Amino acid sequence: VPYFSRFMRDPALAFAFRDAFHARGCVLYFADRRLLSSDPARQGDFGEQAVKAQIDNLDRARSIAGGIAAKFRTHRDPGGHPALGFRRSGGLRPVLEPDPTHIGEAREIFELYASGRYSDDTLALEAARRGYVSVGTGRPLSAAGIAELLRNPVYNGYHVRFRGFSDEERVEAPRRRQAVGPPVDDELWERVQAIRSERSTPGTRSARDRIYVPSLVCHGCGLALYGHASSGRRRMTHPAPVCASWIEAAGSRTSFRAEVYEWQIAALLATAKLDEAAKRRIVAALAGNEVPTDTRRIGRLEQELRTLAIDNAFGRVGDVDYLRRKSELTAEIETARQPKPAAGSVDPARAIAWLEDLRSLWEIELPEQPEHAGVRREYELRRAEATATAFERLEALGPVIVEAKVSEDLLVGKSLVLALAPERAELTGERAEVMRQLVGGRRSWLTRSETSEALRKRRERSADRTNRCIGRGERI
Repeated sequence: VPYFSRFMRDPALAFAFRDAFHARGCVLYFADRRLLSSDPARQGDFGEQAVKAQIDNLDRARSIAGGIAAKFRTHRDPGGHPALGFRRSGGLRPVLEPDPTHIGEAREIFELYASGRYSDDTLALEAARRGYVSVGTGRPLSAAGIAELLRNPVYNGYHVRFRGFSDEERVEAPRRRQAVGPPVDDELWERVQAIRSERSTPGTRSARDRIYVPSLVCHGCGLALYGHASSGRRRMTHPAPVCASWIEAAGSRTSFRAEVYEWQIAALLATAKLDEAAKRRIVAALAGNEVPTDTRRIGRLEQELRTLAIDNAFGRVGDVDYLRRKSELTAEIETARQPKPAAGSVDPARAIAWLEDLRSLWEIELPEQPEHAGVRREYELRRAEATATAFERLEALGPVIVEAKVSEDLLVGKSLVLALAPERAELTGERAEVMRQLVGGRRSWLTRSETSEALRKRRERSADRTNRCIGRGERI
């Protein structure tokens, strides 16, 4: 290695990788320090160089971040690669400015989208036909690139830092206050954003509004799977490092759609039988033995009631106090005569009602229309809460839930164990085909949205999944 900082800038990782190399019979030689990693007399030098490399790296990062922040504070440059139609001026302190050669192309893309005749995909094809290419790569713009361009506020005269994060900063660019104005005026910008908002679906909610599968862990290593939606769809991801059991089951894939696991939970809960025979089993198991009636306490209360009546007859207790005390003693006697469940038992009626409510949460097909996004979120939240209550942990390997441990709660756990029949749980129809593809190692096409836009796109798509139409339905 020419010099130490080219090897590693983190002391912990430097020692870990050095030990890993030594375990495989390899050593590291740092030419600038004439340092051999296996030299026992110079282990202190190795640690010193590792710490110095990290400190130098942190200093450089702090200086770079400070310079970018200073440029942003002067409202001149947000940092990063220039967008289509922008460039950095020459000189010692280059700043972001419109590129007269290409800024017209960016504005034309906004105008084409505002006409309502193009989607991201078809607009990317139209831009390629007109010869619009990325200045940085020289390649035609992709659909994702078109979507990013249409969302970028730099065209409307604003510089944004940390876009999409909680600490996002937005400032006006100097050209917005100039007579020439921003490349895309407010009217055109608002029209484009309104069209994008109208075409958006519930699947494009912000990450904090999404509901994920709770209590889901890897069966091999026990690490909890976490949810993310960076691609616009909810996914459950195995954290690094990925264990050997997961790799054997899923190959190189570390994440799967959250719906895949929700389907299996729904199929498992669908096996819960609540016929009369099942209800009798639940009642017999949960009710337990009744506590014997306390005859001694009942006898004492009855004796007290007779004594009270005698005292009232001889005038030792007034009628008002007699009637009040008599009603209290009568109520206590009735309560003492009623059978009581044993300690540790629950009301079977509550357990049966809970099971019926649990099944009903998954029997309802959730609406896909944007106007019903609130209803969909409410059901997703209730399903997640019910899953967390019903199962202590769900263990998965790849796309398959291989083991489910029910909750230790007496009402929830016992009723589920008595009602479920896991051996009968199975996916049917399109969901079964999706699972077969995932288990076979092929990527699948999951259940599509049933919105009018999604149905139209499906009609326009051939059996080989290529588009037959562009724009508003023109055949190609």
